[in-house]
Amino acid sequence: MLSAAKRTTKGRQSFMQFHLLYNLWGCKCKTRFICRPQRNLTSGCSTLTLDNTFKCYELEKGPPTDVELSREDALKMYKQMVEVRRIETVAGNLYKAKHIRGFCHLYTGQEAIAVGMCAVLRKKDSVITAYRAHGWSHLLGISSLGLIGELVGVKGGCSRGKGGSMHTYTDNFYGGNGIVGAQVPMGAGVALAHRYRGDGGVCVTCYGDGAANQGQVYEAYNMAKLWCLPCIFVCENNHYGMGTSVERHAALTDFYMRGQYIPGLWVDGNQVLAVRSATQFAIDYVQKHGPIVLEMYTYRFEGHSMSDPGTAYRSREEVKKVRSERDPIDSFRKQIIALCLADEEELKKIDAAVRKEIDGVSKKVLADREVGLEELVADIYSKNMEPKIRGVSGYTLDHKRISEVCFGKPKRTPPEEINNVPVGDAALLAAQMKAKQEQDAKKSKENPKASGDVKNDAKPAADAKKDAKPAADAKKNDKPAAGEGVAKKSDKPPTAAPPTAAPPAAAPPPKVGDTPKDGDKPKSDDQPKA
Repeated sequence: MLSAAKRTTKGRQSFMQFHLLYNLWGCKCKTRFICRPQRNLTSGCSTLTLDNTFKCYELEKGPPTDVELSREDALKMYKQMVEVRRIETVAGNLYKAKHIRGFCHLYTGQEAIAVGMCAVLRKKDSVITAYRAHGWSHLLGISSLGLIGELVGVKGGCSRGKGGSMHTYTDNFYGGNGIVGAQVPMGAGVALAHRYRGDGGVCVTCYGDGAANQGQVYEAYNMAKLWCLPCIFVCENNHYGMGTSVERHAALTDFYMRGQYIPGLWVDGNQVLAVRSATQFAIDYVQKHGPIVLEMYTYRFEGHSMSDPGTAYRSREEVKKVRSERDPIDSFRKQIIALCLADEEELKKIDAAVRKEIDGVSKKVLADREVGLEELVADIYSKNMEPKIRGVSGYTLDHKRISEVCFGKPKRTPPEEINNVPVGDAALLAAQMKAKQEQDAKKSKENPKASGDVKNDAKPAADAKKDAKPAADAKKNDKPAAGEGVAKKSDKPPTAAPPTAAPPAAAPPPKVGDTPKDGDKPKSDDQPKA
């Protein structure tokens, strides 16, 4: 007979299976689950099948739809999405209270993209994005204190409060860029750097649907395809380019097909597991075949920026409907519970802990102060090549390195880690020389007899040239000296020698190629030649 504890566990599993089947049969959902419930909620891994989450363009096959999810990964990704959502909520409140000034673009509603991609990105991979960069900054290494402090503008910020909403950087993260679409060619350049170094890294280049119409985006496509760069172009399609819907600003709303000669992949950007699977597929693809375009189909719950209420060009009912049906956090929470990886109470504890932590960070930031005026001209140069900085009248300001006091002096790269990689014209010449050597080797391999005949024909010619050299030397020796030729022209007898006098100073030897002029005195054969 089963004990009471075992009967309770078995009954719970049966109830969860029945509840899952009821939800799948009775509700309309985009994702179909095939789950294997675990015996307990503390360990194990579940398998599920994703449906209607991918569309391929110029690809033989797409990402796998059967994905595995462990309890550890599930709780980690859920916590990260809750952290990003709470940071953005606190940032919005601080902006409304006028603690944050300037530009502020929130990432609310798009958390699954950054979390899903960062789940499989490696330390050697790089990311560059647009101005909606808070979530990426936090996930790639910037603490919540450093991020919120930077938004408020205090010295505890990741850039000591001098950068603001977009100027947040960390290792292999090249920040948010305010010029629409300008980060796309920069991302292609970062991918080129990975190719030069040969480190196996890829660059994730993010941009919005509004920037997808920029000409520089297609220039970056062209260069990336020409050079087969490991670049993942990610269009975060949140339906609106500022206040203009995609139907009004794009003739082709299938942004994953915009690459034309570059393969593309449409992904349900509000399903974190679909994003994770697509990202792993893209990393493997670009390392072998070159660039790929991903369209992350998502939705932003807030306005374009904090100065935009987001209700003038869309209805409140539209936003409310998307929040209720496609919220990335709510959908992932339901998946975790349905797969028996955690229960509702455990997830609520995570929500409460994250809320408490971020609210505490907010209080610390508000108690911090701005940097002093002496830092306004500090840390302008990485290498202090110009000690004096121009002020109002002349170069009167001293350049300081406050970053060394705060973060320590930068470490030099060890010589053994420095790769002597040719760049610019040297790289072009090296590539041409390598191509020529490969072509010559290929020709000699295909037709070895012809190459041997050429070598044999070249040898007699060289011997003939060598034999002709003594003949030329003999002819040169038979040629009369310049002085003798001049003496033979005159038939008059030589004049009498002048009276004895001091010998004249020796004339400088003639230059090579000079011809003697008429009247020049012929030189004696006894004089040393030049």
